Amino acid sequence: MFVPLVSAILAIIISVASFYLLQGEFPFISDNLSKVVKKNKLIFIGLNLIAFALFLGLVGYWLKLGGNFRYIRLLIIIVGLICVKIPLAKNINLFPNINPFFKRIITINNSQALQVFAGIIVSFLALKSIVAVDWPNGDSWMYQLPFAARFWGMVSPQEYVFEVEREPFYNASTMLPNILQGFFWWLFGLERPQGANLVSFFSFIGYLIFVKHYLKIPYYLSSLALLAVPLFHIAVTSAYVDLFTNIGFSITIIITYLLFIKEDFIKAKNVIIFIIGGFIAANSKYLLVPPLFLLILVVLGRILWLIFYRFNPVNKVKNTVKLLIISFTSGLLIFATEVKNLWFYQNPFYPLKVSLFGYELNHTVVPSSTYMADAIASMSPIQRWIFSLLEIGAFDERRPWPWTIAMDYVPLEADSFGMGGYFAFYVIFNVVLFAFLCKKKNPETRTALIFIIVLSLITPFMPFSYQLRYYMYWIIILISLNLYLLINHYSFTKNKWLKPENYGYVAAMVLMIFAILTRWDFTYPNAMSLEKFMSSRVDQEIIADIEENEEVCLVGFTPLTFLYSSSFHEGRNYSVKAEFNLSEEEVREKCDSRRIIRKN
Repeated sequence: MFVPLVSAILAIIISVASFYLLQGEFPFISDNLSKVVKKNKLIFIGLNLIAFALFLGLVGYWLKLGGNFRYIRLLIIIVGLICVKIPLAKNINLFPNINPFFKRIITINNSQALQVFAGIIVSFLALKSIVAVDWPNGDSWMYQLPFAARFWGMVSPQEYVFEVEREPFYNASTMLPNILQGFFWWLFGLERPQGANLVSFFSFIGYLIFVKHYLKIPYYLSSLALLAVPLFHIAVTSAYVDLFTNIGFSITIIITYLLFIKEDFIKAKNVIIFIIGGFIAANSKYLLVPPLFLLILVVLGRILWLIFYRFNPVNKVKNTVKLLIISFTSGLLIFATEVKNLWFYQNPFYPLKVSLFGYELNHTVVPSSTYMADAIASMSPIQRWIFSLLEIGAFDERRPWPWTIAMDYVPLEADSFGMGGYFAFYVIFNVVLFAFLCKKKNPETRTALIFIIVLSLITPFMPFSYQLRYYMYWIIILISLNLYLLINHYSFTKNKWLKPENYGYVAAMVLMIFAILTRWDFTYPNAMSLEKFMSSRVDQEIIADIEENEEVCLVGFTPLTFLYSSSFHEGRNYSVKAEFNLSEEEVREKCDSRRIIRKN
């Protein structure tokens, strides 16, 4: 009660003082300051906003309003401080004796304020990546981290055995991000799997550097713009591989875009960057291999056109041969996993079932056809994708937060499962802005429009496209091209409404709304050690029930079965096999001779 009461008294004092200041009758300030305050009612408004927010503290205490109400008060205080700052900054020369520190704060400009804000948020996420295990996201513990741990020998194949369907994926599927995750985890030590989060975080930083170099987008602007997307923001500090994969693919798209607007863009450095981006995309997830292959064909077509119609005609044959050689060798590198699988298993997407001209390739896993709710399945692919972009039917009270990385925490058969994640208002804002920027006819806007249209026509027909985390490249490219075109547009027109900083303010606002609605759980670096994480999620009675050197099959413990491995329980030595909660007959078949322990 004491703090809210003091807050209310302070609010009354500030409000009363503001009225005297407006009349120029406040005796405790200099004449210059008195004149500035008297002439600028914005200061009066700002002081009363601050007073109002402070008084709301007492109201919140009486009505027991917590949580988001505190953030509303904080937002009002920030608006009030901005109202006070603007007139003072314009008249700063009237105060020659002001403290340098306060002068620096008062005179900070829009871009500097956004830089500070972006720096704080990115710093939070960097710390969160290091100090908190990926506790909200189930897939990380179901197979991403187990894959990483096995590859680097931190958990042996005897100590933890994957589900029957999961084992072939470890042996044959795209493992690049898991290998990198395991490396950082190995550096940090077995008890600190937080290291695996750095793969996503560093891929985010890498993309900021990439667009700064190639598109001349300031770091603060690109970071705020991307982090305003909920799925992107959550993925930055997680062990999911979707961000890493989509950033690789986004790099190849941006390089291709620049190839179409710059005829002198074919340089060794750019080719290498394209190959790196393609290698990341194709060796991280099968889903992006088909669109990446199509993109490479587009690139080859563009280069052939340049060879025949723009470059020196004397070197046509030589350049064509060189292109074919480089394309073949780089293709082998980019599609390394798929080439390996084709050689060993006669199926580039092994172990998944793939049919080619009616012929089924070698496989062991048939993708589930009952993975989406009936209501979602009844929609056309385009409708599903658009509904997901606009978050129609996406929100569900059963989720602890409005957004999660997989839009899960609801049953698989729920109509809201997997839907949404980009923040509908922000998607609409970016689409409208992009359409406006493309009204200006030039090679940059025409090519950007074609790219976005093509991406928007292809993406909805990709498998499970309504689960937006799989195809984040769409929003990444839309935002990146928006910023690129916006900066170029403003450099010519100087239109005050199209200042890049204004985009930054919109992104900052959306980011703050996201952070507030998710209680800062995906932003603020609250520490979460493995020990603390396991203490509330691992049933110690189960651990005690397993005998030394025993082989058991844990059924229904997904996605946290991995945490029951003896590797995480000092002094214990036994073997755990994971299995889904299936029928009794299926479980006995898959668990073989192991003792079966079902989750209660």
